[in-house]
Amino acid sequence: MPAPSLVRVACAAVLSTGVAAVSMAQAPPGVSFSVAPVVQFDSDLDSGGDAAYAAVLMSLGTNWALDGQSSLGVRLRLDYEDWDFDKPLGFGGAQPWDRLYRAGISVPYGFTTESGWRLGLNPTIESSGESGADFSDTLEYGATASVSRAVRPDLTLGLGVGVFEKIEETSAFPFLIIDWRINDRLRLTNPFPAGPAGPAGLELSYALDSGWTAGLGAAYRSYRFRLDSDGPFPDGVGEHRFIPVFVQLGRDLTESLSFKLYAGASTGTTLRVEDEKGRRLFEEDQDPAAMLGVSLIGRF
Repeated sequence: MPAPSLVRVACAAVLSTGVAAVSMAQAPPGVSFSVAPVVQFDSDLDSGGDAAYAAVLMSLGTNWALDGQSSLGVRLRLDYEDWDFDKPLGFGGAQPWDRLYRAGISVPYGFTTESGWRLGLNPTIESSGESGADFSDTLEYGATASVSRAVRPDLTLGLGVGVFEKIEETSAFPFLIIDWRINDRLRLTNPFPAGPAGPAGLELSYALDSGWTAGLGAAYRSYRFRLDSDGPFPDGVGEHRFIPVFVQLGRDLTESLSFKLYAGASTGTTLRVEDEKGRRLFEEDQDPAAMLGVSLIGRF
């Protein structure tokens, strides 16, 4: 069963921040924020035992118009995860990690050409590690670059690539940018920002009556983090890979504040432990696990 702290957080949890993958440089002026607690309930590990976690994902950002064609922004991110393992035999009976922290800053730049193409560059640096890890060993950095264009008033399409020097690993991936208003009610967009965790995913949403929206989506997420220097795997590397699949129900509370309720599952999950040089020590697949949540997204 989840630890008591996980059960308490489950009452107000979230699956996604709901931030679109299109560059923040396209956003209107102002300060935007998101607060997104999340819980994954316990599910079995292949070699025995189970695992669960609760998290809070937060971001704060703003942007400025440099001139009529370009803009620059800054976004701060802070994530916290509290993991609970019960008899994880595949990790030698030890809990591989406990409390994880991610803190980062990105500086998105956008430029619109006279022909309507939108070019984006988003360099990012962040620290990702377990409580007790050496800070200098937790740093990750890289950038995403993208190009997009409104091909019709109701359709924006684009492509991008992300390259990141993660902890003891280099990661590169392509991603799709899409904002398609299929009709007055149906819309296809990106639910996540593309970044160190991977591509942006896809979400199909439907506008219900009385201001509500419903949707379903999925994405691929991959997190790496430095382990506690005094833990069972000193200065090692942990990795959490999974595919969140979710349905959501949301509503605008005001012109500048909205919330979404989520239910879903973490699928295709792999938990991995490496030594301090990135050599594999243990790897466990995890059964699909239920996820529930709520997010709050606003601007002021």
